[in-house]
Amino acid sequence: MRFEAEAVPFEKLPKPAGWRILLAPVKIEEQTKGGIMIIDESKKTAEYFRNVAKVVAMGSECYKDPKFQGGIPLDRATPKAWVKVGDVIQYNSYTGQDIIIKHEGEECKLRFVNDDEVISVIDDLSVLNFL
Repeated sequence: MRFEAEAVPFEKLPKPAGWRILLAPVKIEEQTKGGIMIIDESKKTAEYFRNVAKVVAMGSECYKDPKFQGGIPLDRATPKAWVKVGDVIQYNSYTGQDIIIKHEGEECKLRFVNDDEVISVIDDLSVLNFL
């Protein structure tokens, strides 16, 4: 499984502000492992249902809101982050804001989401059924 913008150097990626998380969605392949070309309509359908991405960067305020502490003031608790950079997560399709960047002539789609919009962390990628 590959993710968008994997070849882009970290310093060239946009930096998430505040409580936002930068995600690199799963890259939609042009053909199956067996060499069959995937038509554009199937790629769009796969992309719509996938909503799986790798956490690329996190803003400095991620998971510092007291709601992540069970109401305990931050000066008496350590933030309990749900995710960290490198985790593969699931998010809602209507969540966040997409951005397209160019690197070496190729367009890469990234997405910003808020720290509280992560639906799940996927530890075992073998359970996912991708094209």
